[in-house]
Amino acid sequence: MYIATNQETCDKIGEILSAQADKPQNIRVFIAGMGCSGPSFGLGLDNINEEDFTETINGVNFVLEKSVFDTVGEIKVEWVGNGYSVQPVTVAPSACGSCSSCG
Repeated sequence: MYIATNQETCDKIGEILSAQADKPQNIRVFIAGMGCSGPSFGLGLDNINEEDFTETINGVNFVLEKSVFDTVGEIKVEWVGNGYSVQPVTVAPSACGSCSSCG
């Protein structure tokens, strides 16, 4: 399994997909940036590429680049009432203190 999620999250994503019928119907999970506490993630509509893992859960097709999975492992996508929480299932220990921005 590459993505962990639940029915409510898939229902909310399904609403977005049905409103975007002219766009790709795959939800890409991607690393949007890196910081002292690890990666931050984003979600977007995208096509499937050769270097992707795909997983269909409750009718939603999630897409994840293999290198992202190799870096962080399984990712949890969850509707949290006003948006989505996207994070690794197993959170790595904080890297804080290893860069100058932590103060």
